[in-house]
Amino acid sequence: MNAKSALTRLVFALGVLAVSVAGLATRARSEVVAAVPLDGTASPVWADIQDDTYDQRAHFTSGINRLSAKFDDQIRVLKAKRAAMTADTKDWDLAFQEVEASRTYLTGMMSELAQQTTPETWLDVKGKVGDAWKRSQAAVDKMNATVTS
Repeated sequence: MNAKSALTRLVFALGVLAVSVAGLATRARSEVVAAVPLDGTASPVWADIQDDTYDQRAHFTSGINRLSAKFDDQIRVLKAKRAAMTADTKDWDLAFQEVEASRTYLTGMMSELAQQTTPETWLDVKGKVGDAWKRSQAAVDKMNATVTS
């Protein structure tokens, strides 16, 4: 492949990437954040880690970190939605306080889980992490149900 051909392909790929990114940004401003049902089963990542044992704690930690990142993305979308609102934001702002509180709780439980050194205590705190994840998604779901302009 000569340099001109390689440059042409690179320019084309960058153009496709730019169009894709622009489309994602537009969608992110208007999309409703998808929430997981309270049992947490709709998320393949949660279903993949929910039964992990103490011996599988590295796998669980990796999975819950991905879920946490997903939650951060949901929060970013909600904040962008809020920035575009012009009126009737009181209910939305009140509901968003639960999102922030559930974020704090999830982060705290993840930190506590990392400190556990026995199977019994780890499993106990892992259950609390699961509850925190479900709470976070319930809060996001409530945000999606809050109608404002």
